[in-house]
Amino acid sequence: MTETSKFIFIKSDYKLIKIFIADIIFLAGMRDYTQIYLKNKPNPLVTLINLKEFEKKFEELYFVRVHRSYIVSLSQVDSISKNEINIGIHNIPIGNSYREKLHIAIEKSS
Repeated sequence: MTETSKFIFIKSDYKLIKIFIADIIFLAGMRDYTQIYLKNKPNPLVTLINLKEFEKKFEELYFVRVHRSYIVSLSQVDSISKNEINIGIHNIPIGNSYREKLHIAIEKSS
């Protein structure tokens, strides 16, 4: 990972906010907006960037799209059951069309 890819700047609440990639737990898509859930932050940041853009941006990192509305950081996952991923208090569904991609990502990181 290069020095510049350790963080990103996100426009939220009319300001640019620096986010360290390692602090991202998961992203939840809401049409054209994305909620970014961070470690040690009770509320997610909301930005006007869609999930597909984040998917491209985080392609080489340990992030994987597991549902049409969710991208998770594999380093933050606590457990994976048949139909959902558990990260702390969050339960994230696994979409059928994303299951294979998730298993491939897990194999790469193991």
